Amino acid sequence: MTGKTAKNFPGKFRLRTTLVVPFVLQIIAAFGLVGWIAYRSGQRAVNDVASQLRTELTHRITERLESYVEIPKAINRLNAIAFAQGDINVSNPKGEHLFWQQMQIYPTLSFVYCGDEQGGFFGVRRFAEQDSTEVVLQLSNSDTNFIRQGFGFDARGNRTVPMGNFDKPFDPRVRPWYQAAKATGGEVWSEIYLAFSTLFPTVTASTPVYDQANTLIGVCATDVFLPQLSIFLQNLEIGKTGSAFIMERSGRLVATSSVESMVTGEGEKSERLLATASTNSIIRATAEDLNRRFSNLNEIQSVQQLDFNLNRERQYIQVVPFQDSNLDWLVVLTIPESDFMAQIDASRRNALWLSLGTLASAIAIGIFTSRWVTKPIYRVSHASDKLAQGELNQYVKPSPISELDTLASSFNTMAKQLQESFDALRQSEATNRAIVTAIPDLMIRAKGDGTYLEIIGSDRLRGVHGVKQFSPGRTVQESLPPDLANQRMHYIQQALTTGELQIYEQRITINDQTQDEEVRILVLGDDEVLIMVRDITDRKQAEESLRIAEENYRSIFENALEGIFQSSPEGRFINVNPALAKIYGYDSPSEMLESITDIGKQLYVDPEKRFEFKTLLEKQDAAMDFEYRCYCKDGSIIWIQIDARAVKDNRGKVLYYEGIVQDITDRKRREDELRRQLEELRIEIDQKTREKEVAMLTESSYFQEVQQEIAEVNLDEFWS
Repeated sequence: MTGKTAKNFPGKFRLRTTLVVPFVLQIIAAFGLVGWIAYRSGQRAVNDVASQLRTELTHRITERLESYVEIPKAINRLNAIAFAQGDINVSNPKGEHLFWQQMQIYPTLSFVYCGDEQGGFFGVRRFAEQDSTEVVLQLSNSDTNFIRQGFGFDARGNRTVPMGNFDKPFDPRVRPWYQAAKATGGEVWSEIYLAFSTLFPTVTASTPVYDQANTLIGVCATDVFLPQLSIFLQNLEIGKTGSAFIMERSGRLVATSSVESMVTGEGEKSERLLATASTNSIIRATAEDLNRRFSNLNEIQSVQQLDFNLNRERQYIQVVPFQDSNLDWLVVLTIPESDFMAQIDASRRNALWLSLGTLASAIAIGIFTSRWVTKPIYRVSHASDKLAQGELNQYVKPSPISELDTLASSFNTMAKQLQESFDALRQSEATNRAIVTAIPDLMIRAKGDGTYLEIIGSDRLRGVHGVKQFSPGRTVQESLPPDLANQRMHYIQQALTTGELQIYEQRITINDQTQDEEVRILVLGDDEVLIMVRDITDRKQAEESLRIAEENYRSIFENALEGIFQSSPEGRFINVNPALAKIYGYDSPSEMLESITDIGKQLYVDPEKRFEFKTLLEKQDAAMDFEYRCYCKDGSIIWIQIDARAVKDNRGKVLYYEGIVQDITDRKRREDELRRQLEELRIEIDQKTREKEVAMLTESSYFQEVQQEIAEVNLDEFWS
């Protein structure tokens, strides 16, 4: 390296470093910021999806639980009515056919029975296991010395042959289910216990029976198998590897989605399994986490959404209290984060490698661009450095290039003025450098006849239109296809004539690949313009994709079979689809929007249902399977089922309601018809019972004797 080269090298190196380092740091900072924002957005999306899934699944479980506990209570109420009316008699056994029918209809029932104040007992129990159709009648009263006797049933539910006796007297009045119902005077649940014959976890619902004088005459009860709940949970799709379980406040399992026995020990030492002793690691860890969070599970009185780490993996938990009378359980749902994150993690990895590749390419291009820019700037910087050091009589030789020759003349004639203008020159240099670096456009300085004078950023567009033809000294006609060249010349002349900025778009095909560009042309001098070309292919594709998406959404909205709406909280429709207008009897959505100005007053038959609907949306942000009666355009009344949600802004203010509407009038009509048929069937059954009693009376020997005496009296009167 010569002395002259060594002397000049540090300044040149510093200049390039000054341009490259900030440029690279800005790219890395932007890359890191975008990556962090994307990561946080993805995490929030996962949390939202996890919350919605947990809420939906626990809602399905609690709905099933409500149905599950309602059946035995409904059966108890029916049997209590039959007991009070005499259709069921405990001390003088009658009515076992009702019990038999109930056991056939509901396979989850273990035992349906009643006891009276005289110590009588009368009921039907499932023979061996849940879902079995084989049942046995058990009864005891004073005639049996209160020893329970068993009888079988035939295929029609009639009592058949005896099936053995118990060896000890049985008094239902001292049993917990009897005493609990008697003490509370209403419906009550027992503690969960293990059935004697099957060791299945079982719970009993009981209710007292009163006569017309409001005197207790007995208690009716129903035993329910709990393993049926576990079967439901096992068939419930909980993500990919999620688990669900129901437990008491004591921590003992009621039901679980894990295929495991909920009973430990054998024989008299058998006891129910604690959730913390479950063989399922997720259920066990979830129960342990709840015990750590809460000193007592009784503290959980509202829905809890929690999370914890198991084997370095995040687990999402939702706990929902379930209560019915004295029944107090917790529904717990656990879903591993991996159920949501598998595909997202793969996308993140792909995006990370792609971003790193893009970052490396951007840095490489930035370094190349900065070096390309520094060459002419270095020459000016070198001359400026000499002048700044006091060598004001610097002489720059003329150059065949007009721009450099002008610059040389300027340096020679303005040496005396350099001291005053030096600060302004540095500021101008920094500003120009920042503009050139920041603008992503291809910039071309050209004459009015289309000759290129200078081209900046020819590598900023994808494969610009041919490198050889697209260089200073060439013309517009040589570098562009004829149609695009004519178009550009037109706008160049238009800019020179009007002095106004000209903007237009063009599409060019490069190597069989179409590229959209935006071209801006502004006047620099009397016969000189600046042409800026920007690649807008991605933007055009995004606009086309958005247009297609909007058309698809509009097609779905217009052609949906269900009614779709948006309405204001004040009760006015914002938007409705044709299906909704048809449901309410309007010819078009526009007619419905103009006609309905107050939804609560014009559509709701029962105004209080509108208040209930808005209350649900305020408390839960959603109303699912909400049913109400409404008026149609012609004044007729139909039943509607609606699924809706409240749409809010960032501050939580309700913007509007939106949802889906279905006409369920036919379904409601079928339900009413079914209830009517059931009532007619009950009346028919009562009539047959009375006819049977009359037949038994007329066939009795006492009735025959009385009839004979009446005949003899009538005969004596005839002869007299």
